[in-house]
Amino acid sequence: MHNGPINIGLDPGFGGAKAACVGLEGAQVATVPSVVGVGSTDVGMLSVGNLGRRSARRASRQPDQVSFGDVTYLVGENVARYARPVERMDFLRLSDGPELRALFYDVVFRLLGESEHQVNVMAGLPVEVMADQELARGTLQALRRWLVGEHTYVVNGCEAKLDIKEVLVMAQPAGTFFAWGLNDEGKWTRPRADLKAQVAVCDIGFCTLDLFVVEGGEVMGRFTSGDTMGMRRAAELLINAIRSSYGVGLSLHEADALLQQRHPRLYTAEGEQGLRVQVDQALDTTGAAVVSFVERHWGNGRQFAYLLFTGGGAEALRDTLLRQYPQRVVLPNPVTANALGLARYAARVFQG
Repeated sequence: MHNGPINIGLDPGFGGAKAACVGLEGAQVATVPSVVGVGSTDVGMLSVGNLGRRSARRASRQPDQVSFGDVTYLVGENVARYARPVERMDFLRLSDGPELRALFYDVVFRLLGESEHQVNVMAGLPVEVMADQELARGTLQALRRWLVGEHTYVVNGCEAKLDIKEVLVMAQPAGTFFAWGLNDEGKWTRPRADLKAQVAVCDIGFCTLDLFVVEGGEVMGRFTSGDTMGMRRAAELLINAIRSSYGVGLSLHEADALLQQRHPRLYTAEGEQGLRVQVDQALDTTGAAVVSFVERHWGNGRQFAYLLFTGGGAEALRDTLLRQYPQRVVLPNPVTANALGLARYAARVFQG
């Protein structure tokens, strides 16, 4: 067991669950696509032999098998090959439920591995949730009810045990602010003047678009807002375009995977279809909607000393954001920046 609790930053995003911790070996991060289904990867002796088989290095990853409460869930990559994905996109999914538990166990397993660990959790929630005091308090209470205490579960045949001591919540984009300003020990490493400056964070997730502004250690409510807009909009546009053109239905996460590919392709009854045009249209339309939302609240953004973009959407919409906000900075590894920052801040909060 680790000497003392491990402080974990958790970003339970709708597109992917991310977790991070900071130890003697530096920062460690793990991600898992937020896809969960009930089923099995066992297809018996069904096969097509070695026809078309790729090398082990290039072979697609099977979903993880996460077992707890006498049920086994498939989690992560390629779940749709074996089971129908559960696609809950409501905020209640962030507080409890078998999908959240399976994702949490899996991403923590990818972060810490098997064996037994004591853990503190600093979880990130959307701005819309944190801005509603009653909803934020209820979500925190629900998280604590099932998280605090001892957990035993199995991932791909390997048993893991967690003893969770404490759970706290912060706004997800606060994690990016911490990742930008704190080191792995949780200490401020930028010039002190940057603590007093207005720092704006735009977090473009799968199902959320969060605007978060800090000045002098306080959140500026005037410039802080949230919406359920995000990369889900691009996925829905692509789903509609593919259904209209080819009569093929896709899940949200299958569409999201196509949005991230350099050469998106789909195999249909009409043969192989290149989807670059449809993907670009979906991204352009979503980028325009994101910029419109940001402009309503921030204008041209020049009132901010720093303008930080983060989340998976920041990478996908990088070119659109650069044209509109040339002064903007996309953080390194924007997908995991919130989780890393929350882990760094946890080192301050959970001391001793």
